[in-house]
Amino acid sequence: MNTRILFLPADRGASATCLDLAGDGRVLSRAELSPGTVAPASAAATRTVLVVPGEAVRIDHIALKAHSAAQARAAAQAMLAERLARPASLHVALDAGAASDARTVASVEPAALHEWLARAADFGLRPDAAVPEQLLLPAQSDDAQAVHVLDAGERWLVRGPGLAFCATPALAVQVLAGREQLPLHGGLEACAARALHPDVDLLQGAFAPASAQPGKPRWRRLAWLAAALVASPLVLVAAQALRLELAAHALESRAGALVRDALPGNAGGDGVGADALARQLRAAREPRAFTAASGALFAAVAGRAGTHLVELDYLRGDRLRAVVFHAVADDIEAIRGALAADGWTLVEGGSSDVPGGLHTGLVLEPSP
Repeated sequence: MNTRILFLPADRGASATCLDLAGDGRVLSRAELSPGTVAPASAAATRTVLVVPGEAVRIDHIALKAHSAAQARAAAQAMLAERLARPASLHVALDAGAASDARTVASVEPAALHEWLARAADFGLRPDAAVPEQLLLPAQSDDAQAVHVLDAGERWLVRGPGLAFCATPALAVQVLAGREQLPLHGGLEACAARALHPDVDLLQGAFAPASAQPGKPRWRRLAWLAAALVASPLVLVAAQALRLELAAHALESRAGALVRDALPGNAGGDGVGADALARQLRAAREPRAFTAASGALFAAVAGRAGTHLVELDYLRGDRLRAVVFHAVADDIEAIRGALAADGWTLVEGGSSDVPGGLHTGLVLEPSP
C-alpha cells in the first residue's frame, strides 16, 4: 500500500513538497507544488498524510488514566488548562499509548488546523492523518539524555525522551541547555517514513475523518457501526427514542378514539372513568415527551466538546434525569444555555470527582 506525504510549509506563498512512499518507506516519486497547483494523480496511493508546521503545535508528555479516548482527551484538556493562558480554544490529540502510561499530547489552535486542511484541499488532497513535523524525528537514542536535532535553516526541529519542539536555532540552544545533540542529515524528507505510522494523529475528535478510508469494504464499516451500537447503551436509548417518536402518531390516534368512546353521551362509550382515561392519555403522550426531552439533551451534550452522558432515566411528568461527564464547571453552564434556548430548564444536582473531570447529576424539565 502506497502513501502520499504532503509537507506543508508555514508560509502560504511557499511551495509544498509531495512524496509518494511505498509501504517499506522507499520514496517512489517527488513533486514540488506551488500555490494554486493540483497534486499529480496517483492511482497507487491509497492514503494521504499531512505534515504540518511544528511552530504552531505544542507537544507535551502527560500521565493520563482514562477508560476511553474521549476521557483521555478531556483529561489532557483539563491539565493543559492549568498550564496555558488560552486553553479553551485548543484542539487536543493523543497518541495511542496505554491509559496508564505517559502519553504524548499535541495541542493546536483549531483555526490553524482548519487552515492547513484547506490548503491541502487546494492541492486536491484530502488527508487521512496529520502529524506535526517535529514528531517525524526519532524519539529515542542510545544515550537517554541525547536529543535528535534537524537543522532546517531558519528553525530547528528537536526531539528526544519527553521532548519535542520546533524553534529558532538561538531559542533551541537555550532550551537544550547543553544536552548532547545528535544531528540528522538529509532534511525532513529523510524522516518521511515515520509519517507512515505517526505517533500522534491530529485528526481526532471533531477533526476525525467523517468516513472510513478509501478501499475499506462496506460490510466492514457496517460491522464497526453495529459493534458501536451494541457497545453503547446511550446510543440504544437514542434509537429507542426515535422508534417511540415514529409510534407517537399512532398512539395519539388511538387516544383520540378512546376519548370519543369514553365521553358521556357518545355512542359506543364503555363508561371508562376520568382517572382511567387520564392514565390512558398520559401513556399516549409520554413517548413524545421522552423523545423531545432526550433529543434536546443529546444535542446540548454533543455540542460541548469533552462531555458525554453516563446515565439517563425518564421520569413521569415530562422530566428527564441524567448524569453527565465533563471536564470543567463551565461545561454545565454551556449545556444549560443550549437547553434554555430550546425551552428546557436544567436543574443541577451534586457533582463528584472522577478521573479526568466530574460526574454531575442533572434534571431536565420543560420551562414554565
